[in-house]
Amino acid sequence: MGTVAALGVPGVAGARPVEPGSGADVGVAEVGVAAVPARTVKVMTWNACGNNSACKYYEDPNGLIGTIRWHMRNHGTPMDAAIIQEVCSSFAKPLEYQLEDYYGYGWDVRFAPIKLKQTADPATSPNKQCVRGRGDYGIMLAVPDENTWWEARYLPSADGAEWRVGICATVESWWVKLCNAHFSYNGDDASYAFRTQQVAAYQAYVWPSRFRVIFGGDLNLQPPANASYPGGGLTPLYDSFVECAQATTGSPRTGPGTYYRSTPHNNADTIKIDYLFTNADLAHSCGRPGSPVESSDHLPIWMTVNLPAT
Repeated sequence: MGTVAALGVPGVAGARPVEPGSGADVGVAEVGVAAVPARTVKVMTWNACGNNSACKYYEDPNGLIGTIRWHMRNHGTPMDAAIIQEVCSSFAKPLEYQLEDYYGYGWDVRFAPIKLKQTADPATSPNKQCVRGRGDYGIMLAVPDENTWWEARYLPSADGAEWRVGICATVESWWVKLCNAHFSYNGDDASYAFRTQQVAAYQAYVWPSRFRVIFGGDLNLQPPANASYPGGGLTPLYDSFVECAQATTGSPRTGPGTYYRSTPHNNADTIKIDYLFTNADLAHSCGRPGSPVESSDHLPIWMTVNLPAT
């Protein structure tokens, strides 16, 4: 309880490749940061509901893969990256190929499985499975194919429950570290004790970093202005970063809802449990679809971040 287990790029439990530019890698630290031009990036997070019988594409994984790609392409300027929750490992390569076809350049889609916590070591705890032979159940990151460093870390979770996971990757031409996580829910963390630990472990995974950061996911907690939790909920993240729905760090710690509470879906009948955070000094804007999304019980949200030259 309270420990964070790492799975490195080769998939070896406990292996933790050094994040490029972290300062722990002496060669990179000595060389310093190459000049990176100013640019704007747009990142989406979405719980796609890809293994839930209540959702539209439970019987049609190809339909869901196409819908993820559609949301990445059809909300104004296309997304430059995406973090996705509740998907299956067999979705990763088909999504990668579709993105390459539609964008006209290379992509990498990195997948991390949620496990069933049966031992103290991720290597000896089984991966949770999707239905109908669709592979492991978990989360993924879609990033440009320049990505070479990525890593999964297992977050504090209850014994016998889903062993929740975070995944990070770097895009060096943006000088950005991008991270995704899907926290526990009330069914396996009724007291919020593990989500409190997950907030702390995820923040420590993301930061400090010599890269700028964009991170979030389905964190299964409402904003501090909307709910009070034992241990403070997401307050530590709001204290250190700016959230997508905030204009500045001094803005209200709230935001438009992302999880539907009624069927048929109504964007006005939602609560916010999905997030994107970035460094407090980075200018940004935030969006979500104006019309109800019927393919998932969550709305996607996206953050456009202005990255100054380094």
